[in-house]
Amino acid sequence: MSPSATRVPFPVTVYPFRSPTPGSCAYERGSSSAKNALVFLPGLTSGPHATDLNFLANMLEQSPSLDYALWEFRMRSSYSGFGYSSLAHDVEDMTALIQYLRAIGKEKIVLMGSSTGCQNCLEYTDRIKYKTPSVDGYILTSPVSDREAAFLFMSPGELDKSVRVAVDMIYDGKKDQPMAQEHLPFIFTTPVTAYRWHSLSAKSGDDDYFSSDLPDSTLAAKFGRVDKPLLFLPAGDDEMVPPTVDRKALLGRWISACRPGVASELSGFIPEADHVVSRPEAQAWLAERVGGFLREI
Repeated sequence: MSPSATRVPFPVTVYPFRSPTPGSCAYERGSSSAKNALVFLPGLTSGPHATDLNFLANMLEQSPSLDYALWEFRMRSSYSGFGYSSLAHDVEDMTALIQYLRAIGKEKIVLMGSSTGCQNCLEYTDRIKYKTPSVDGYILTSPVSDREAAFLFMSPGELDKSVRVAVDMIYDGKKDQPMAQEHLPFIFTTPVTAYRWHSLSAKSGDDDYFSSDLPDSTLAAKFGRVDKPLLFLPAGDDEMVPPTVDRKALLGRWISACRPGVASELSGFIPEADHVVSRPEAQAWLAERVGGFLREI
């Protein structure tokens, strides 16, 4: 979804709630009487209100029969905090919000991830690792491999060296210390710990959910634990996916790795969409597809 520096102001209802994130608040956009919640989980460097979600909010407002409001919230990984955080922290923060939403009477709750938010959705389903409360569905938009995307900004040799540096720091008990900037892609302008960089950039790192070279057995373990409807919506022209990746085949592998009936038949590529889905036509298509999925569940 597209970040935007100049957007029309919009009202939200602010809900302070107890969370591992100090001073955390959730923000509801739409009718406060809505019975259901669509919770948006953004990618790295983003956070509440940093992403243009007008097209989603408008779709929900124009579809009163859905009875959904759009929610965002602060996590420890929001904005520049991602560099010191982890998927495990995100799941803890997500769990706190879901428990709060259930406590205030929300009936259906759907998690919608964008980019790294897709990793959050799938990590949330690891019930062996976490005791997460159930939700009613998942939407994955612009899922990409951070490890493969790193090759767009670093040479293979540079990436390999940076991973070795991270491994050495972790081995030396320095996993929570920041990596030297020379070992990170230039797009990272805030500190990133050795642990988080290894999680994002190493094969089988904690964030390694969507790489094209993962074996079927790994995909089956990750996607096969999803027990609620799952909508895959990769961006059709995602610049964060290397041209060497067969996107259509990879999407097919993700769908095949799910339990029978879990992957929605509405899954497919968002036409003419870049990674942040910035084009109005792509946003309109995405809003329509999300609305259709919400009606299905």
